[in-house]
Amino acid sequence: MIKLADKGDIEREDNGCGILYGILRDCAYKLKQLSETEKENHIKKGWWKED
Repeated sequence: MIKLADKGDIEREDNGCGILYGILRDCAYKLKQLSETEKENHIKKGWWKED
């Protein structure tokens, strides 16, 4: 999602697209943070299995 937002922002032709890609980027970073927090919680509980 982050790469898509970056690519779209570079290629956009108007401000409306910039808003859309900004929202996409913001959501992507929030999801990344949430998933990293969940991973840390699972590691602490011993639930995380390394491949």
